[in-house]
Amino acid sequence: MTAALLGLTAVLAGCGKPAGTDGNLANGWPALPAASYAPPSTGTCLTAAVSAFEPSAAPLQAVDCAEPHTVEVVGTGAVPDAAAPPAWDSDPSRAAFAECDKAAAAYLGGDWRTGRLFPVFRVPLPAVWQAGGRQFLCGIAEAADDLFAPLQRTGTVKGGLAQAGPLALTCVQLSGDNLDAKGFYGAVDAVKPVTCDAPHDTEFVGAWTAPAGEYPNQQRLKELASDACYLKIAQFLGISQTQLFQRADIYTFWTGLTATQWAIGDRTAHCFLNVSTQTPLRASIRNLGTKKLP
Repeated sequence: MTAALLGLTAVLAGCGKPAGTDGNLANGWPALPAASYAPPSTGTCLTAAVSAFEPSAAPLQAVDCAEPHTVEVVGTGAVPDAAAPPAWDSDPSRAAFAECDKAAAAYLGGDWRTGRLFPVFRVPLPAVWQAGGRQFLCGIAEAADDLFAPLQRTGTVKGGLAQAGPLALTCVQLSGDNLDAKGFYGAVDAVKPVTCDAPHDTEFVGAWTAPAGEYPNQQRLKELASDACYLKIAQFLGISQTQLFQRADIYTFWTGLTATQWAIGDRTAHCFLNVSTQTPLRASIRNLGTKKLP
């Protein structure tokens, strides 16, 4: 019994306060720093799985711009404080995207819509928002063969559109299905940018922005974009729309104007002229007028 009591006393003594302490484990410890987040700085290159005008939570990893990457940061900013991050189709997101639009033009030396490029826009993810992050990210990706998916590249895009720079969108080669007897595609799968001295069947003539309003149904959207791009093609060739209508060798082709693109505030279509795959071009036909295709 005595041995047992002594053992119990020894155990209880081990739970006492060490010499020189007050027994309060909470005092004397510095407070943890407030959670914070800083987006990658302008000029940072990133590897990421992105697609044009699609919200994404895919991780962004910074790499040296000399290494293969898909996105380059062209600017940052902050959205207003709120209980949660702004939705893709919200006014705060559209306002932030408009700021990104300006940042991209300044960084590239021209409007990204005239280049083989598309914007990458990110607002803070929920976890980052809860940690206090309010910064949005403006990025630019070089477009691959559908103008909406990224092309892995090396080097910077900065200044790539200045003075008809190397990233300008000029001529493209289509690929698709259902070739008709005249050599025109019934359905297009890919739009591959090429130099105009390479064989091609399509040439970029300019971008068109649809009027603001509700997103049109597909038939109305097709009518609006086709009519607008038809006019741009006539102007590009230096002829009237009536003269263009009288030609059976030049068609209208356009891309863009997706629902998510419209929702973020961008209502732009890329307008192209298209010729038969049987008569590929090897130069620009700007100001061709009423002459035959070369």
